[in-house]
Amino acid sequence: MIYYAAFPAELVFEGYDRFTPRYRRLPFERGSIVVEAHTATSLRIVSLSSSDIQDYLNPQFQPGRIIDLLPNGE
Repeated sequence: MIYYAAFPAELVFEGYDRFTPRYRRLPFERGSIVVEAHTATSLRIVSLSSSDIQDYLNPQFQPGRIIDLLPNGE
C-alpha cells in the first residue's frame, strides 16, 4: 500500500493495531451477510456473500446499511 499524507504515518495509523472488530455472519436463503454492532439495538452490514447476483443490486444488502433490531424504533 502506498500512503501519501502531510503528516507522519505513525500519527495516521495510531491505534490501528488495537482495533478488533466483532463481526457476525448472518445466513439467509442464498448466502450470508457479515454485520457489526452499530448500537445496542442496530447492526451495520459490512459485506455480502450470495449465490444470486441480484442480491448484490438489492439495497437491503448494501454494505453500510443500518439494520434496526427493534421494529418502529421502540
